[in-house]
Amino acid sequence: MKKWLTSFMALLLVFAFALPTQAQSSGVSVVYNGEKLAFSEPAFVEKGKTYVPIRSFFEELEYEVSYKGAQKEIILDWANYESIIHLDTMKVTEYDEVIIENLDLVYRNHTYYAPIRELEPVTITTTKWDSAAKTVYIIDDYTSVVEEDHVAPEGFLWKVAKGDKTAYMLGSIHVGDVSMYPLRDAIYEAYDESDIVVTEVDISREPSEDEMVEIEKLLYYQDGTTLKDHLTPELYNSVISIAKEIGMDGEDLKEFETYQVWFVNMLFASLADASEASAGLGVDLHFLLLADEDELPTGELESFMLQYNMLSGFSSELQEQLLQETITYYEYLSSGMELPATSTDYLLEIWADGNLEALDEIANEMKSSNLEYYDGLLTIRNVGMTDKIEQYLNEGSYNTYFVIAGALHFAGEDSIIKMLEERGYTVERL
Repeated sequence: MKKWLTSFMALLLVFAFALPTQAQSSGVSVVYNGEKLAFSEPAFVEKGKTYVPIRSFFEELEYEVSYKGAQKEIILDWANYESIIHLDTMKVTEYDEVIIENLDLVYRNHTYYAPIRELEPVTITTTKWDSAAKTVYIIDDYTSVVEEDHVAPEGFLWKVAKGDKTAYMLGSIHVGDVSMYPLRDAIYEAYDESDIVVTEVDISREPSEDEMVEIEKLLYYQDGTTLKDHLTPELYNSVISIAKEIGMDGEDLKEFETYQVWFVNMLFASLADASEASAGLGVDLHFLLLADEDELPTGELESFMLQYNMLSGFSSELQEQLLQETITYYEYLSSGMELPATSTDYLLEIWADGNLEALDEIANEMKSSNLEYYDGLLTIRNVGMTDKIEQYLNEGSYNTYFVIAGALHFAGEDSIIKMLEERGYTVERL
């Protein structure tokens, strides 16, 4: 079990990438304070906006919704506090005060839709869009208020400097929940001092068309073979059984069988995680969104292609082994067997405590279990990231960098921290 958990932890601690949207459902999900909303009519994206069905959306938020045909009004009632959508003027008012001047309302299939972000003045929420996951995350603004009993997570923050150049390095976990925020003051102070935010990859953007062409060559077999040609009969049967269990059939199943083994493993790994944590609340995206709001420039330590090439480049034996581990863990979870805390929950605990010793243990376990996996995920990439950070300190265009990478890159004997120290830099943990 420890070995399986280590594999899952590694993915969450070292990757800030998301699978391309082409490989996912065409629908749009909406998550409110960590809970996925269920609409009677699907949300959709058009003109760069995410439209939600008015009635279903507000009822999911526990509003009472009514329609006054004669007045051409939609009444949104929350605890006797009314917001009114005026269909003739597209204005939204609360007690005769206009709070939305021109709502982009759409009437389609006997249903009124509106852009979810434009509804923020009514719902008192903040809306975040995860393009890779095709998911809108809504956080109640009251949730972000610091309660008296809120304990900000410790996290992992370091500082390295040379001359007038400084790099703050934040060890990230790429998923999270609303209880993590706000983070501790020292992390936001480092961000505020910085001139640029640099992440592993910019997960707030979709891959370019050129990148997608190259990525799809790594997702699908190009030589006419299928999964059946690359797996043992037993493992292949398990894979197809799970695919059918999660609703694949017909053309979808036929396409699925052209996926490469590593890609299937990544898809199934998400199924095997029983945590309620969300990628939309991960530390990387949190600061990318802040940078966008503050109009700070952003940069990348790596690229989509580097990460995909590395994953697809593992030996066939390792890819099959990792898929087998993922399926075994998934089957344990599906059987209802009582298991220890999920890997994600454990990682959130480690991150909240700032427990570097626990991270070191995970790195050491990875190294002793499978050197190919360890070197691919950590050692080789750590060299590249360390080179980038050293470049910032010697010839960077900015004075202060806020660098975010998966926390495991900063742990163990082959970490970014160790490499910087070996190159003569003094690294301070904050």
